[in-house]
Amino acid sequence: MKAKRYSTEFKLSIVALYNEGRSVNSLANEYHLAVQTVTGWVKNLKSIPTALILKIVHFIDF
Repeated sequence: MKAKRYSTEFKLSIVALYNEGRSVNSLANEYHLAVQTVTGWVKNLKSIPTALILKIVHFIDF
C-alpha cells in the first residue's frame, strides 16, 4: 500500500494547532491521522514559532 502524502501547508496547519494548545490525540482524531504521524510533524517542526507557521500558511493560501 502506498503511503499517503500530505502537503506542507497541511502539516504546518496541524503543527500550528498543536502549538496553540490542541492535543496530538484530538488532532489525530479530528483529521483522521495516525497519532504517530502528528507526533512526527510536531517533532520535526517544533523549532518553528507558531506565528511564523501561520504567516507561511497564510502566504501559501494566496
